[in-house]
Amino acid sequence: MFTKNPYQVMRTYNTLLLDDCMFENPSRSTYTKWLARFYKEFNKAKRKYRDWDNDYINVDDVIDYDFCEIFTTRYFTYHEWTRFENKLHNFQYKLTRYNQMLDNRDIKLFYRFMECFLDQLNNYKTELFELNCCDNCGVNMADEDTVSAYGGDQIICEDCRESDYYWHNRSDQYVHNEDCDYAEYDEDGDEDHDSNFEGVYRYDYDVMERLSKMSLPHEVINRKTMVGGLECEWEARSSCPDDFPQMIDDFFDGRYCMFKGDGSLRNGFEMVTAPCTLAYHKQQLDKLFSWHDWTDSDSNTRVKAWNTDTCGIHVHLNRASFTASQIGKLQVIINDEVNRNFIEAVAGRKANDYAKFKQKRIAEGGQRDYTKYEAVNTAHAQSIELRIFRGNATKNGILRVLEFSFALGEYVQQCSFNELHYRDFLKWFKLPRNRADFPYINEWFVRKGYLKDSRPNRLVTNEINEAIDNVVNG
Repeated sequence: MFTKNPYQVMRTYNTLLLDDCMFENPSRSTYTKWLARFYKEFNKAKRKYRDWDNDYINVDDVIDYDFCEIFTTRYFTYHEWTRFENKLHNFQYKLTRYNQMLDNRDIKLFYRFMECFLDQLNNYKTELFELNCCDNCGVNMADEDTVSAYGGDQIICEDCRESDYYWHNRSDQYVHNEDCDYAEYDEDGDEDHDSNFEGVYRYDYDVMERLSKMSLPHEVINRKTMVGGLECEWEARSSCPDDFPQMIDDFFDGRYCMFKGDGSLRNGFEMVTAPCTLAYHKQQLDKLFSWHDWTDSDSNTRVKAWNTDTCGIHVHLNRASFTASQIGKLQVIINDEVNRNFIEAVAGRKANDYAKFKQKRIAEGGQRDYTKYEAVNTAHAQSIELRIFRGNATKNGILRVLEFSFALGEYVQQCSFNELHYRDFLKWFKLPRNRADFPYINEWFVRKGYLKDSRPNRLVTNEINEAIDNVVNG
């Protein structure tokens, strides 16, 4: 197959690259860029390392991760790479034989470079192509080859879905064939029988079976109107009555919120609201925190959240109000390393196992990622879920979270692709209309020094001072 001329090996390699249809959208310019980038890296490594005959050379010394990331993700989809990788391994096998036959340094170096390249790609394949691991069989695969089960708590491959899972109509999700709890679920109703509290539904109950979108009388809701659903996880204090969730449900006449069990809580429940406009949320939360039964006889709240390691707040923004690129911009702002300190300050906590930060590209906004436990969860068909916030059981804290989420949603609907730094967001937020629309998060920005030449809303400031006085003097 080969001649003794080492450049014939290169030409054979080039022919291999150009053979068949290694790209889904082939073009001569794509091939040329691919080859040029690859040989540029090879020549750089050849100049840098002179002892490649050493069998113990570190792969990282020859091929770095950044090159693999740029090289593969720019030119290949995962399925393209899988097909092409088989060709490279076949070529590497023939090159091995040729390497043993000839004592030619260029051939030996090229063989070693190819070997390091393939080893490095194999080591980091899961990260480079952002593969998901099937929770049932453990095999890694691309997003498009997986589906979610148990409301996004599991990611499974298509083969496991067909052989080991079935679609459970009552809970609207895939569950395992051997899951007896879901067989009983059809008979036992929707209540969470493991909860210590009355009026608590199972964690997988679809709240939209009972609740509907809500707005103030003068507001009009259409498909593109931004509405948000609120999930507040609370732990019960000793003074919390067993029927407290049912009491709140009755207080709102069963229209604003309902309660669900959550396995991450020790002795608590999760308040889940209907998708509402921001103004409607503010009206209802003002009622809740003014309700005489919200606190006990000692004026202490019956639930807690901030000083726990189990509680969080999740905000769902309706997916239909965003384009794919707008969702991508939102993902980039929250996940980008340059915004990390700002986002963590607003959220009140760093990343954890339930809300992991992960670098994103705008192009990913059109994809549904079934990895549920990310800072921005896109697994849901109808909503985008922000999971970053620390738990809170105060009016000001919850409204601050809601206002930030709605404000960020509005911002990505009008900002450019080059305005994804948190300072760009704050520049937009300083406009008088925005400060007026979002007074609670505005007060926080001013108090924390993010908006140095602005003033907080006096009413909000008074509310916060009063809340602090109650804690100190109570």
